[in-house]
Amino acid sequence: MIPPPAPGNPHPAKSSFRRFCTHCLNAARWDPIRLAIQTILAVLISYNIAQGLRLPEPSWAVFSALYVIQGSIGGTLTAARDRVLGAVLGSIIALACIYLIGLGSWRTILSLLVGIGTMSLIAGFRPRFSYGLVPVAILIVAPGMELIEDALLKVAAIALGATAGAAASALILPRQARRSAEQHLAQALGGCGALLSACMTRILEQDLAQDTADLQAAHARIARELAAAHAMIQQTRLRRRQAHHVSLRALLKQTERLWYTLAMADRLSARPLPDRAKDRLIEPVRNATQTMKCLLCESGEALVGGTLPAHTISGQSPACEVITAIENMRLEGLLQSMPREEVEQIFGLSLAWQQLTRNMDDILEIRGDHVREDAASS
Repeated sequence: MIPPPAPGNPHPAKSSFRRFCTHCLNAARWDPIRLAIQTILAVLISYNIAQGLRLPEPSWAVFSALYVIQGSIGGTLTAARDRVLGAVLGSIIALACIYLIGLGSWRTILSLLVGIGTMSLIAGFRPRFSYGLVPVAILIVAPGMELIEDALLKVAAIALGATAGAAASALILPRQARRSAEQHLAQALGGCGALLSACMTRILEQDLAQDTADLQAAHARIARELAAAHAMIQQTRLRRRQAHHVSLRALLKQTERLWYTLAMADRLSARPLPDRAKDRLIEPVRNATQTMKCLLCESGEALVGGTLPAHTISGQSPACEVITAIENMRLEGLLQSMPREEVEQIFGLSLAWQQLTRNMDDILEIRGDHVREDAASS
């Protein structure tokens, strides 16, 4: 007889099933899979409703649903709105050209030129309405028997597809643009910490493992996360300011400045420090690197929760130890006997740490400025 499982311990089969479901859910939250699921659902919704309403051209609804899905709810809603408004504007321009200029032989060509030119001019000032070029071209080149009815049906199909895309984005694994931007910025801050550690390890030890390809991969990761954060910030919708949220645009700007400073540290690490300087700087540089890396990781973890650490780097930070150690070397005359290239590298290291400290303070002060603004407005 097999004894029953002990109370409080889950059955092995149930535990395995739970892990499998968790793994599937985590995989579905990965952006490519999530967007694919949302797009499939949007297409199914738009096609079935178009068939149920007996629309003559359900493909318009399907195509509209295909291209309205964005990386966030806010982006999808904005794209859906702009697509419908662009379609309405394009249909109005097409009908105006047809009734004022006419169709047939040269009139069709002239109507097409005027309609496309007018819509292109509008899209140049308001790029979000660029989809209006599609109904302009279709309605003029391939007009139906009933012009107004045909235009209304196409606009209705486009609106149906856009609405289906918005519904799919809101119902299936929805993601807010602000939350995505915070996560990408957190990854960028973590990548900056890893890049700083790699550069300082290389300049102190000339670690062969930290080759140029590794540093280029770190730069590429940061650039990718910053680009994704910028895209998500553009999709954020306006809403009432909340005290615990930081300004994402300001944080993106300061993180980019930190990355530019790390590019200078990368160039300095092309060759190791001279032995005479390394003996004096190895401990301060390691301490400063560890402190800065931990602070960047802490900032990234806090940012996922929508805030930043409520403190700044003190005046006695380990970065100041690096600057002080280099200044003491200068006062003791140790730099006078070194080649010019080595002296420039050492002073460049001091400048890099000064700028890194300033960059980190600017990042952490974003939270303080935001809280002060909210307190003043309340």
